[in-house]
Amino acid sequence: MTRLYMKAKSVVLNTALGKKLRVMKQMNAYKEANAVKAAREAFPELSAAEIAKIAKDMMHEAKQYNVGFGEYIMYHFEKRDNEERRQFIPTHERVLYCERLNKPENQMIFDDKGKTYEVFKPYFKRDLTEVVGYAKESVQDFKTFVEAHPRFIIKPFNGGNGRGIKIVDASESDSFEALCQTLKKEYPSGFVAEELIVQSKELAEVHPASVNTMRIFTILFDDGRVEFLPFSWRVGRGGSCVDNGGSGGIFCALDENGVVVSTADEKGRIYEVHPDTGHPLIGFQVPRFEEAKALAAELAKVVPTNRYCGWDIALTDDGWVMQEGNWQGGIVAFQCPMQRGYRKEMDAIMKELGL
Repeated sequence: MTRLYMKAKSVVLNTALGKKLRVMKQMNAYKEANAVKAAREAFPELSAAEIAKIAKDMMHEAKQYNVGFGEYIMYHFEKRDNEERRQFIPTHERVLYCERLNKPENQMIFDDKGKTYEVFKPYFKRDLTEVVGYAKESVQDFKTFVEAHPRFIIKPFNGGNGRGIKIVDASESDSFEALCQTLKKEYPSGFVAEELIVQSKELAEVHPASVNTMRIFTILFDDGRVEFLPFSWRVGRGGSCVDNGGSGGIFCALDENGVVVSTADEKGRIYEVHPDTGHPLIGFQVPRFEEAKALAAELAKVVPTNRYCGWDIALTDDGWVMQEGNWQGGIVAFQCPMQRGYRKEMDAIMKELGL
């Protein structure tokens, strides 16, 4: 996806028509067959009649409250009464909160990874380059990058939940030209290449294949004060190099001291220890936690018109570094492991901000 296309998409999505189209697309996904399939996969032990009952309830929640089928399962709505359910903020509503909190023009700062790097470069503490449309100049910059970092991580311009992200070892290609030809097939419009983050030993022991990041949500008030939403730490699974929940990662909710108090994945499954490494999760102390908070508070002030953001930061031996910023970061990262909705607190924040 080219930068021009991304910018045009951002403009369209922030118009009244764009918002209407977004809702229509979401509603189109709420089909009874999809609900039955999701219910059957989530509750294989139930009878056909019980599955039909849950699917009907899922359809009601989707059409009445825009609760996605995955969210229904993740938050165990089958066990909750209406009062409990309404405290959870589904994705559709979370986006609406973000649109009131943040200026629409900020979207490109965070969606365009090259722009993100330009604005937040001092906090990345690593090299990054873009290959845009395989233009001669950007390919030459990429060659210089590869010579300095033959093993690197590659990300598509557009995507989410870790899709399209992988680690590349240039030494496995016959030549630089061969490498470019291979990448062009997979990323026809280009990509972003980043120097690898080498995470600290303490976090690598939990799951070494992925960089296991903190997701810290900040709210910036008009007086310059920064407050935090509940803290989340994410851990990858299997051989995945990313820790995103959408790629099978585990969400870990932290207390005010950075200690893991609860966990869950996007299927609502709970883990006391990591299922692959056996490393304890409950009770794990995230190292240098106060430093992580300090970095997030500093990041929150870089773009003052962006009151809300979910910051993904990684711990190296030299301290915390920014991985990325999410201007509409999903609060599933803490609602899921906490198994508690955050509507009352979020509405209180909006009221204090006069929104």
